[in-house]
Amino acid sequence: MSDLQLIFLGSSGLLVLIVFSILFVVYYKQKQAEQKVAMQELKAEMQRQLLESSLEVQEVERRRIAKDLHDEVGAMLSMTKMSFNQLLKKIKTSAELTEQGKTTKEFLDESISQVRRISKELVPSTLEDFGLISALDEFIQKIHIASGVLFIFNHEGIEESQRFDKKIELTIYRIAQELVNNALKHAEAQEITLKLLAKTNKIGFIFTDNGKGFDLETVKKDPKSGLGLRNIESRLSVVNGTLSIKAGIGQGTNTKIEIPLLKNHS
Repeated sequence: MSDLQLIFLGSSGLLVLIVFSILFVVYYKQKQAEQKVAMQELKAEMQRQLLESSLEVQEVERRRIAKDLHDEVGAMLSMTKMSFNQLLKKIKTSAELTEQGKTTKEFLDESISQVRRISKELVPSTLEDFGLISALDEFIQKIHIASGVLFIFNHEGIEESQRFDKKIELTIYRIAQELVNNALKHAEAQEITLKLLAKTNKIGFIFTDNGKGFDLETVKKDPKSGLGLRNIESRLSVVNGTLSIKAGIGQGTNTKIEIPLLKNHS
């Protein structure tokens, strides 16, 4: 074999080695990138599951507190009221004591009503029994009576009795509570519109108020005022929902939420 042939063979072998090395490096880098993406996806899924578990624990605790309020505090107040009624019958001879007794009885009645209200708000039984539309309608009716704020509630493409996945219904209901409370407490809104929209593969919720508005970027940076917004984002992350907010000082707010439908329930 001539020197030229040896040089050619050596060069060819070196070239093959170089190409192989480059391909190996590219393959290795690609695998590293795929592993990195897989790890990020796994981390995101673990965070989502952790958040979902946290929200479930919160709901379980709400149920426990509501049950304690209804079964123990409510029952104790009712027995106190019965006992007090018996006492009132025995002190009718004194007009002053009778009047004081009636006032105290009114306080007891109000306390019992408040315990029932708080218990129901902690666990929205209407949501569980009749669905999202009935629960939202009941919620805004109560707020309207208490505050005088005008509510407009529309639902397009959704029957009143139509049911969705429980997680989706609870998520929208809790977010609606958060948004209404913010609109009344911070924005001082006098008119609030809620709209539910159902499409083939997702459900939308649009919330609009005519309050004094806010600067979205400032709120996001503030640990205190941005807490409600982060709560909403956390709830939506559990059901893979998206959030869009349009707000400005003196311009009110418009909040749009979209959630993929998991499974319809009749």
